[in-house]
Formats: sequence, structure tokens, C-alpha cells
Amino acid sequence: MSRDQSYEINPEYAKLTQLVPGLFICGVSELNRHNIEKNGITMIINATNEVPNLKILGNIARIKLWIDDTPETDIYSHLDVVSDQIEAVIADGGAVLVHCVAGVSRSSTICLAFLTKYRCRSLRDAYFLMFSKRPLVRPNIGFWRQLIQFEQEVKHGPASVTMVYDETQADHLLPDVYINQAIQPMQPFWITLLVIGAVLLSLSM
Repeated sequence: MSRDQSYEINPEYAKLTQLVPGLFICGVSELNRHNIEKNGITMIINATNEVPNLKILGNIARIKLWIDDTPETDIYSHLDVVSDQIEAVIADGGAVLVHCVAGVSRSSTICLAFLTKYRCRSLRDAYFLMFSKRPLVRPNIGFWRQLIQFEQEVKHGPASVTMVYDETQADHLLPDVYINQAIQPMQPFWITLLVIGAVLLSLSM
């Protein structure tokens, strides 16, 4: 891949988004020293298997979560402890950036867990808060099931989000918060791989 080779990336994926004071989310394309310093980030949570912790971002506290974006992946075991870590950093006056590859599924799941536990009355409220700031968020179905379980545990009550069948695809489940909602199409996997390669190459130069 040549240095001058470039790829067209959906600009929505390229945004770094502040969800609430002290909590930010982004994809790998926005991982740079400028964004870290401009937003006062004091901790980075890397919710991917495929993206390394980048030294170019400076001497900053990091958590690496080895998570695949598949419905079968166990993300539940991370939700409570990482939510507590995010809250501790914010309470101490810091700011946390959670990222995956696109800032759509893995990182949004981590942020939804935190918002559900510490900032919102329910998972449903947490989702619509996040959607109002970053409309492209879309955890995979397996992550939604685990978020629903997490909400019931931390809120000690019934689930606020229900898995329902998609009227257009009889065998396809989705969370009811997606009903009547225009969801932006997911970035094709091969484009995601190109984005990772291009970003890592540019950071290494």
C-alpha cells in the first residue's frame, strides 16, 4: 500500500463523539494525538482484537479489551468492571475515549453499559441518548442480548429493550429500539480492513 493511496470513508465513521461529559467514542480513523490532547483524554479503552495500542498517542493510561465483533463473543464479562473504571476516571476529573474499528458495535456496547449503570434510568434511555449524539451506533445482536441481561442485573428490574422479529425478515431478530428507525448501512468488512491498514500505515510513518 503506497503512502499516497487513500480511501473514501463514510464521514460519520470518522467522527469523535462526546456522549456525556468525560466520555468519548470513535473509530480507529480518529485515533490521533490532536484529538487526545484537544479533548483532555486521560484514558483510552481499546475494544478490539485487531488494533494495537498505538505508542504514537503518547504516555496515557490504556485498557485493551480483546473483543471480536461477533454475536458469539462474550462482552458481558467486561461490562460491569469497565463501567466502574470509566466512572472512576470521570469522577477524578479525567476523560475516557472508547474506540473499536468503526465506533459502531463494540465501543458502543461498552459505552451503553456505562450509561445504563451510571447516567440513565434504563438501557432504552441510554441507547436513545447515544443515538441522538451518534446515529450510526449499532451493537450486534449478541451484544444486545448481553446488554439486556446487564441492565436487568444492575437495575434490578425488567428489561427496557426487547428482542423482536423484523417484519421484513421473519427469521431476523432485532432490538425493538430499531423499529421505525432509519439505520445507516454498515460499512462493508473489506472496507473496514482497508481503513485499519491505511490508518496504521499512516501512524507508523
